[in-house]
Amino acid sequence: MAFCPECGEVAQAAPPHPGDLPAPAPAPRPLPRPAATPATAGAPAPARLPTELYRYRQRLRDTFGYPDFRDGQATVLSALATSDVLAVMPTGSGKSLCYVLPALEVGRTVVVSPLIALMQDQVEGLQAAGVAATFINSNVGRDELNRRYADFIAGRTSLLYVAPERFANARFTEGLRRAGVNLFAVDEAHCISEWGHNFRPDYLLLGAIRARLGNPRTLALTATANPRVRRDVLARLGLSGRAQEVVTTVDRPNLLYSVHSIGSPADRTRWVIDYAQARPGQAGIVYARTRRSVDELASALQAAGVQAAAYHAGLGREERSTVQRRFTVGDLPVIVATNAFGMGVDKPDVRYVVHFNMPARLESYYQEAGRGGRDGDPAECTLLFAPSDRRVQQRMIEQSHPDAAAVRDTWRRWVTLARSSDGRLPSGLADGDVERFAITVAALRHSGLIEPVALSLTSLDPDAAIDLSSITEHRAYAEARLREMSEYAETDHCRRALILRYFGETPEESCERCDICLGTATTERADYPSDLFEGLLDLREQIARQSGRDPSRVFELRTARELAEQRPRTREQLLAVWGMGERRADWFGRELVAAIDEWNAAHPDAPPPSVAPPASGRRSSGGSGRAARSDRDARDPGIEAVRDDPLFDALRRWRSGRAREDGVPAYVLFSDRTMRELVAVRPGSRDELLGVWGLGEARVERFGEALLGVIRDPETAPPERGEPGR
Repeated sequence: MAFCPECGEVAQAAPPHPGDLPAPAPAPRPLPRPAATPATAGAPAPARLPTELYRYRQRLRDTFGYPDFRDGQATVLSALATSDVLAVMPTGSGKSLCYVLPALEVGRTVVVSPLIALMQDQVEGLQAAGVAATFINSNVGRDELNRRYADFIAGRTSLLYVAPERFANARFTEGLRRAGVNLFAVDEAHCISEWGHNFRPDYLLLGAIRARLGNPRTLALTATANPRVRRDVLARLGLSGRAQEVVTTVDRPNLLYSVHSIGSPADRTRWVIDYAQARPGQAGIVYARTRRSVDELASALQAAGVQAAAYHAGLGREERSTVQRRFTVGDLPVIVATNAFGMGVDKPDVRYVVHFNMPARLESYYQEAGRGGRDGDPAECTLLFAPSDRRVQQRMIEQSHPDAAAVRDTWRRWVTLARSSDGRLPSGLADGDVERFAITVAALRHSGLIEPVALSLTSLDPDAAIDLSSITEHRAYAEARLREMSEYAETDHCRRALILRYFGETPEESCERCDICLGTATTERADYPSDLFEGLLDLREQIARQSGRDPSRVFELRTARELAEQRPRTREQLLAVWGMGERRADWFGRELVAAIDEWNAAHPDAPPPSVAPPASGRRSSGGSGRAARSDRDARDPGIEAVRDDPLFDALRRWRSGRAREDGVPAYVLFSDRTMRELVAVRPGSRDELLGVWGLGEARVERFGEALLGVIRDPETAPPERGEPGR
């Protein structure tokens, strides 16, 4: 049987087959805006999603061995029954089950995922649980690609993962439309927004693709989207005013946040070496800003006896794939990477994430740090910081936002390229600075010179008018995000509270899971009234709403701290505060002084304010020395309870050997949490195994008897050979 090498569809000359599709029409012109796409004809009516959660809950238990939903999952699944959904849920909260469970009910679920490695990790885990899932990307050979596509079209596979650029093939999309897509899931949905931290122009075509597929029920998922990004995601997918938003807390209680003030690269390198050596065998990620830094740091770790390897876009695809695979299966404990590794890892047992340099945005830091502790066990997230980091990031913002002359030069070059290809631009234009490319594309789209969802020019006039206002606005936005990131690094209040407040939550002011609250911070803390500080932040929010500005552009957290420390009563005193100035004093100086006077009146016995920030000692929020807490299931006995139990070591050795036989990472078989519960419960039958967290029908069927054998006699486990991932 002959298949199309691009999309897997049966060619016209092939003999008919019950599962085959008719040949599609010729490739259309560039995709129009979503709102202008006509309703598609001939596509099957999508299957109805369940309205009762008991069906999902039963599959959750039988297939995955989970006793019940996590926070947010039930809300998303209920909403999907009647509407499209945008879900913002933290990393490790089980976002993928929000489309996997519906796929098991209705089939033909297309999942748009940004990175090849991420697809492979997710599909391997699903297949281990008995779910019919597959992926199509450029690493898959032609024959295998055709087979996977045909299986999905025929309904033999429930879940198909694809990268957004795959939809540039019109035959591929047409085949999906004719077969009928029951659920369209967009993972890492913040990539569609130019205000997001990982904007990918390829994602812009998804609104039109969704319309071309017949507007199937759509689920957009992300862990990092502030209100502005959420609005942009809904607009670009054509869901504004019709989708429900489910926003859960972004909090990850098992993560410990800390910042170390270290200036020189040599001192930072020494710190990372000491840190990794103190955690032998633990999986860790070290992020660095540049490829050169990554290579140098990886070499230094290797020279110090730490098993580590570099990962960045300058390496060949095969080498990157090998490094990632070794890290995923546990052969390589430490990976040193640029942010190219940001969305490409789904390893649950990463015990620490270190940032060698400060990122430019809190969203980026939160997502990258969130690669730690996805299994729910404790993980450490450490930022190495010096004031010079902010200046470096400011220069990078300037470089990624081109001026008028640079945009005009780019436009003329692209006009020349497009004249010979019917207005279309070739692929690979973003090989250099991806962010600069994305910002330039956004400006030209804003000017009406590029199709809104494709790299196709609407004009071939090299002197066409270009509106640069979007670049100006985007630069101001980026600088505001950098100020927020700097505040995280320099704050002397709870770091977790700052993160939660940034994402629109109202946090407790002490978390006992950051270096500030634990009293272990390496920077000195100023002494000032926290209630006045919070009152000034409330005033900042009010001024921001009234003026339509971002709060950080009204005044920064450092300014609020110094206002609370010095409590100025006059304009002259106000102007001496860091971050103030004539313009801000004229704008809202009276309101600030009034708020401070009101606080003074309510606290007549308060000590006098400081003239300059004092060099007082560190403040502990009552949590110093206390053990960290996490929201584990009550049945989970925790790490300490099983560390010395011989059965835990025997199960780990058995899992290691079985993982090598199956050629998969060990955690794909079952997680450390499952292993701890096996030790605590010691099930003696198949039915008791089914009651263990993380074991479902498929896993118990595949190796349940072997597990029971190890539990009965731990000596039957194979000897240690170096476990491929825990």
